Amino acid sequence: MEENLGALAHLGDQSLFDQGGPVMYALLLVAVIATTYVIYCFITLRRRAVMSRSLVDIAENLGPGDDAGEALAVCRREGGPFAEILASVILSRHLPRAEADSIIEGAGRRSAHDLSRGTMALEVVSGISTLLGLLGTVTGMFNMMMGIRDSGVKEIGGISGGIGEALITTIAGLIIAIPSYVALVYFSRRVEDIVLMMEEHAYLLLARLRLGKDDAGGDEPEVAAGETEGAA
Repeated sequence: MEENLGALAHLGDQSLFDQGGPVMYALLLVAVIATTYVIYCFITLRRRAVMSRSLVDIAENLGPGDDAGEALAVCRREGGPFAEILASVILSRHLPRAEADSIIEGAGRRSAHDLSRGTMALEVVSGISTLLGLLGTVTGMFNMMMGIRDSGVKEIGGISGGIGEALITTIAGLIIAIPSYVALVYFSRRVEDIVLMMEEHAYLLLARLRLGKDDAGGDEPEVAAGETEGAA
């Protein structure tokens, strides 16, 4: 009886992190990664960070008679997904409409992929943390069974350590996985909204630059050499 009480007292002296066993170190690393990418998504997925004022001005105000070379220079200077989409619109405005739409759609897919880097990391984190919690549960139950085998059922200390490890790692894994999944859903939705806004701006700009051409059925097949160099 005294040995059992001593074992329980020893467990009480340990922190929850120590009682969770070695899996807790992996869960700690995953928690740091999750926090880092949540902060990263908050910073990079702001509408103003993706769609700067100068790029929005081009999308809303550039007309057929304006200097497209200057607009391309602004896109090259600003960089980013929205700049790439606008540059594809400007460079494809003389192409047949179907080909121009295909180019813009490709730029939109690349932009969505670039913006989704943080959300892909959160998706991995939410899955890994759950699996690590399950791994801790299995190792904890294994340690409990080994304790029973070595000292018998009457040795509470040998059993409670394994049970504690199983419960602590399971709880820790869920504590990391649930917020990570919520953040994943939130930021994935934000990426979809931003991509939708960028594509709306792009197609409105294309329609404005091609004003009168689609109705007349005349397409100019060549892009000015100076504009192509400006986008390079």
